[in-house]
Amino acid sequence: MVQKQLSVIFTIIVIINGKSVQDKSELQVDVTRAIHCHESRQARDGDKVTVHYGGFLKDGKKFDSSFDRSQPFTFTLGVGQVIPGWDKGLMNVCKGEERHLVVPSHMAYGDKGAGNVIPPGATLLFDIVVVDVERVESQDDLKKKEDELRREEDEKRKLEEKRRREELKLREEEEKRREEELIRREEEKIRVQEELERREEAEKKRLEELKRREEELVRRKEEELRRKEELERRRAVAQEKKRKEEQEVKKTKAQESTRRKQEEPEYEYYDEDYYYDYPSPCGAGELEVKKTYSPGRCRRTASNGDKLTMHYVGKLESGTQFDSSVDRNKPFEFTLGVGQVIAGWDAGLEGMCVGETRTLVIPPDQAYGADGVGSVIPACSTLVFDVELLDIQ
Repeated sequence: MVQKQLSVIFTIIVIINGKSVQDKSELQVDVTRAIHCHESRQARDGDKVTVHYGGFLKDGKKFDSSFDRSQPFTFTLGVGQVIPGWDKGLMNVCKGEERHLVVPSHMAYGDKGAGNVIPPGATLLFDIVVVDVERVESQDDLKKKEDELRREEDEKRKLEEKRRREELKLREEEEKRREEELIRREEEKIRVQEELERREEAEKKRLEELKRREEELVRRKEEELRRKEELERRRAVAQEKKRKEEQEVKKTKAQESTRRKQEEPEYEYYDEDYYYDYPSPCGAGELEVKKTYSPGRCRRTASNGDKLTMHYVGKLESGTQFDSSVDRNKPFEFTLGVGQVIAGWDAGLEGMCVGETRTLVIPPDQAYGADGVGSVIPACSTLVFDVELLDIQ
């Protein structure tokens, strides 16, 4: 549904951390979930951006949704593949960021509209989740990388040349030192020859000392080998002890987990065997049903015995979400009025049209009462459900 239109020159200012402002062309951008990524990862002109989106008219009517198709949409930013409101409104987004766009008609489909789906002059609302940003390198980026590689290669060559010069200098110095040493030895040889008899005795003693040192070295090596063997033995013993302790800990944890599972009742949010006709110690409350969207023409409404297909988001009164079929992208099916769901659902969904949305505020006695649901739903909790009826069978 997002197609190319004429470019519109305008200025847009986006306030991060969930705030929004309008520019002179009345494009409004709300950052509903901010992701602070590095500038090098922010989307710019020419980058490929993959998004999930839902498109609505100002009266709330949905005209398109990639969520419904379970198929994200990929396009190149800033080249006119999408409407101008998207090209400008998604500039500098990060992967995982979420934005809400209010796009005036001259930045969408203008006075012509789009067939029977989008009327002429329509202002469009989009809820957008950025799935991925694939950075496409520009010619300037490639040139900078090439220049950087050339600089690195030049630096490497300079360092290599410097190292070679230093090695050559060291070899020359070593050669000079060897020549001086050779001269010195020749002179020493003459002196040694004169003192041969005295040196023979000294050499004999030196050989005896050398032999003693070699024997000492052998003894030390044998001692070092024994120490290493002892160290390896101790290490193996310690590792075996640690392995047994870890096994014991795992066994203890498994036993504790089994005990807890046996003590805690199993629960599914919408078990078909759920039955709610029993008195609640939490006291009686009044079910509140608020219609948040109506599709207009409605040929059939939900009644007891109908099989319904729903999307829902469940929250506590504090706003804490405990379940959502939307997050799982898997609608929930059940039969209305036969006790497959909590009493608040059976009563609050009757008379709904396909496409209609409601908010149900369900008191504890029509939900999970004093038992609650484990650590997810406390006892005597009032629950708030945002529901959408997808189909009636």
